[in-house]
Amino acid sequence: MNDFATGIPEVDNDPVMRLLLQGQAATVGEAEEMVLQANLPEIVRLIESCLPEDQFLDHALVQILLAHGSRAWEDALR
Repeated sequence: MNDFATGIPEVDNDPVMRLLLQGQAATVGEAEEMVLQANLPEIVRLIESCLPEDQFLDHALVQILLAHGSRAWEDALR
């Protein structure tokens, strides 16, 4: 990624928002897919880990994965 910063920590630390603001992704779904693809080994490691369920579900990558899986269904409701 570029050295792009808004000065807003919540935005600068969010890989999906960064991809959107940098113009590297056109939609949230596309940005989520890019983040998930780039972090696939980490996602597999998380799945195989012994993290307690609440810590697993609180992990940012797991949250993106779960949101991305239902995005088409959510978009269809609009």
